[in-house]
Amino acid sequence: MSDTINISILGASGFVGAELIKLCLNHPNINISSMSANNQAGQKIKIDKTLELDEKYSLIDEIDFKNVDYVFNCLPNIKLHSLINSLPNNLRIIDLSADFRLDDISEYKNWYGFEHSSSETNEKFVYGLSELKRKDIKNSMNIANPGCYATSVLVPLIPLLEKNMIKNDNIIIDAKSGYSGAGKTKKTEDLKLEVNENIKTYGVGDHKHIAEINQEIKKASKMNNSEVFFSANLIPVERGILSNIYINPSKGVSFEDVYSCLYNAYKSEKYINILNQNEIPITKDVVNTNKVILGLKKGYKEDVYCIVSVLDNLLKGAAGQAMQNFNIMNNFNESLGID
Repeated sequence: MSDTINISILGASGFVGAELIKLCLNHPNINISSMSANNQAGQKIKIDKTLELDEKYSLIDEIDFKNVDYVFNCLPNIKLHSLINSLPNNLRIIDLSADFRLDDISEYKNWYGFEHSSSETNEKFVYGLSELKRKDIKNSMNIANPGCYATSVLVPLIPLLEKNMIKNDNIIIDAKSGYSGAGKTKKTEDLKLEVNENIKTYGVGDHKHIAEINQEIKKASKMNNSEVFFSANLIPVERGILSNIYINPSKGVSFEDVYSCLYNAYKSEKYINILNQNEIPITKDVVNTNKVILGLKKGYKEDVYCIVSVLDNLLKGAAGQAMQNFNIMNNFNESLGID
């Protein structure tokens, strides 16, 4: 068909790459022209027990990008920024790593430990929170797909901060993720053993997603002292994120005001749902979907509320949101390939 778009998936053999392949195969306008996986180059592509393709993984160096319209990058962090200047200028890129999420180029050294080598290109990327950045996404050549934890946190916080509903300088987040959120830097079996009958806290106050969370809430609140204290936990499930976000209402703002703000921000959104007051979502409600579900709970304290935010880290936290952004960039129905 004339509107078929050729895409290449870099790092296609990981958890997110596998999800992205399935979404692309389900999309009527996408032709997958190449899939790279340097460690498995030459091997047949096997997504899971039920899906094996005739195609084989290739080396990145073997891909002819002249015939590619879009790249979905699923490579680990720190890979794309050094590779991107060798790619054709007309390529449109949706980056699922962290390499182009931060506006301040010096922050990559602070949070990720590397000197960014593509400062001019960095400025051409738009931070791709689908429901909150549609206009920017539509008009951009390149998208920096948000992190999974960051998506779960920013979806509820941004509308509240924009409306000055909550205090901006003492937001505390305790988040839990299934082991697939750790990626395939370790073997899946090793990850399963690590979390079997175990809960592991990591990134206490220094998790890398803090950088993009603070960046975006500063924009929303228009206040430079906006920041969060964030910690993450690895739990013994394969997929899903649950974030408990503890907030303090601004002076004169009620629980009902905060709830109404969230409800009105997302009442017409297909992929973001708000439960009734004091109801709490669970990860089973979102696994294998592109949804974020939010609950707002008030306990015995008048000045502390808890937002509970759940999503599937591999879909709305990664591949699903990337596909949603692809659809926005191309004026397609946002659910194409996803549902």
